[in-house]
Amino acid sequence: MNRILLLFMLLVVFISCHDDDVFYENPTALSDIKLLSVRADHKMLLPDGKAKMRFYITAFGIKELPDYSAQYKGEDNDTVLYVPRVACDTFRIPDDVIPAGVLKLYDEHGNEVPDAIYSTTDVTERMLYFYAKSGELESERIAVQIRKLPEQTYKELEFPVIFHVLNPAEQVGVPSFKITEEVVKKNLERLNDVFGRVVTTDPNGADARIKFVAAKYDVSGMKLAEEGIHNWEISASESFEDIDDYEEYVRRNELNLIYDYRHYLNIWLINYPQGANASVKSPTVILSGEYIPGLNAQWWPLDQFPEKPRDVGFFINMSAFLNPMSSTDFFEISNPMAQFFGLLSTQASENYEGSNLVNGDTDYCPDTYYYWNDNSSVLKNTSKEEDSMDENTEYFTSYNVMDRYSWKNSITVDQVARIREHIEKCPSRWMYKSKYALTGLREDWEAIN
Repeated sequence: MNRILLLFMLLVVFISCHDDDVFYENPTALSDIKLLSVRADHKMLLPDGKAKMRFYITAFGIKELPDYSAQYKGEDNDTVLYVPRVACDTFRIPDDVIPAGVLKLYDEHGNEVPDAIYSTTDVTERMLYFYAKSGELESERIAVQIRKLPEQTYKELEFPVIFHVLNPAEQVGVPSFKITEEVVKKNLERLNDVFGRVVTTDPNGADARIKFVAAKYDVSGMKLAEEGIHNWEISASESFEDIDDYEEYVRRNELNLIYDYRHYLNIWLINYPQGANASVKSPTVILSGEYIPGLNAQWWPLDQFPEKPRDVGFFINMSAFLNPMSSTDFFEISNPMAQFFGLLSTQASENYEGSNLVNGDTDYCPDTYYYWNDNSSVLKNTSKEEDSMDENTEYFTSYNVMDRYSWKNSITVDQVARIREHIEKCPSRWMYKSKYALTGLREDWEAIN
């Protein structure tokens, strides 16, 4: 009996495994597609041949479903009838059941756009229209503005960066991290790729013409043991409740944890498990008589500057610096660096002071989308309420470094213009003028001082 039971169980397992290897395809036919919609990554495109506009086509079917909803008759609606009816319901057809080549994109002249990706070098400012097609079925047209190429050319600027690694005393339950020259250069390489427009084909992406390099010499002119790294051991007697405590610690003159901002871009790496990935402020000082919209800065005597470390640098948590993907929002060092140079958040928000959405924009950069709801997705939209989306709602794929959850690999043309304006007008961002951190030569120090 046991043998018969064993054979039966083996047969069941065999049949089950065999069935798992069988796949039944149910591809969608052309006749099943009743509606088409198309969206693009943006509404504007830079005509430089490198910027690319990707389009996304969605197919819909229509199901006829029985409807047994109650119908009320009589003077007082006291008679209830249940008359079978048929209701039509629109549903999205999954992409993986649509045969290859069924959905195609065309321009306004009827030319097919290969792979639904459009790029151009024709610098004529104009509006182009695109539509999707499946057999004889067509979607509505979608408009894309071919924008004007930027006229201004920027000189490349080189910013020397020093990472002050504030190593805490060993504590039970607090993880320790090892910051190496390799890790520093990997982060700087990522910065240069994003600011240099190397890793994106964003429709409005731009090269900021800015390079970040690891400092080779410390503030006294001594060659660093590891490029870009100033290691510092924090005493066990020190305690830090919040980022302000770190700032107070760093600003102590006797510690020499702020290298001269005229020669170095200071970044402090801290082991602060309960804190944010980074803490950074926009420039706080500006040339007399100058103004930048959205920047809360004022003129200040430079011989009394800086007041605080975040006037000339910013803090990053070691855990995010070492492992960006470990953070919920996906840490990207280009985000705090962009804030350091004056870029503002693209996410619309409200607080007791009101909304940061001013004239339909949050960051004074017309070529960036704003959005209200993040949803931890690179696909975003401009609707304030998710359940009240209408034909005015715009959808887009998020590439920008200032979007909270995003690919974070791109800075736009207008953002670059804003960055360069801050560099020009804010003396605390002038460390590119010095070569001292790279040479250690006294004449390079005296040229700035």
